Amino acid sequence: MSTSKKIKSLLLLVVTLGSFSLFAQTEAAKTAQPAKVTDADLTKFAEAYQKVQLENQNAQQEMVAVIKDEGIDLQRFQEIQQASTNPNKTVDATKEELTKHKNIMAKFDEMQPELEKKMQTRVTESGLTMERYQEVGAAIQNDKALQQKMQTMLMKQQTGK
Repeated sequence: MSTSKKIKSLLLLVVTLGSFSLFAQTEAAKTAQPAKVTDADLTKFAEAYQKVQLENQNAQQEMVAVIKDEGIDLQRFQEIQQASTNPNKTVDATKEELTKHKNIMAKFDEMQPELEKKMQTRVTESGLTMERYQEVGAAIQNDKALQQKMQTMLMKQQTGK
């Protein structure tokens, strides 16, 4: 799956106000040997993760503003979006709502390249490539000890201790 498709999928998660992170596993990461993660990698990942989370919050605010500017309720947009992505569900929406949904999605597509660039910048500012960020994220997801270490690092960074 390309980075662009991953980020577009992630942006849709932002819209539905679900969990948004960039540690989606690539197909290669799923089948490859687990990546060896050093303390330095974990520190860089924790820094990047926090920066990405901040960007995600900003993106959420921008996307909510786009939805509201189009004149549709956020919850109603979510219902239409979920129905439009589920082949087993029919979209129960008026023609006007479908037009607004289409306009919003077009605006999200326009926003995507800039949001993607910001996310990649935040990761590389922390000293990781996007590929390494994803590898470390996948390793963390699959290793309880790394998860604990990561949580400890994040707590230390947040409390400044």
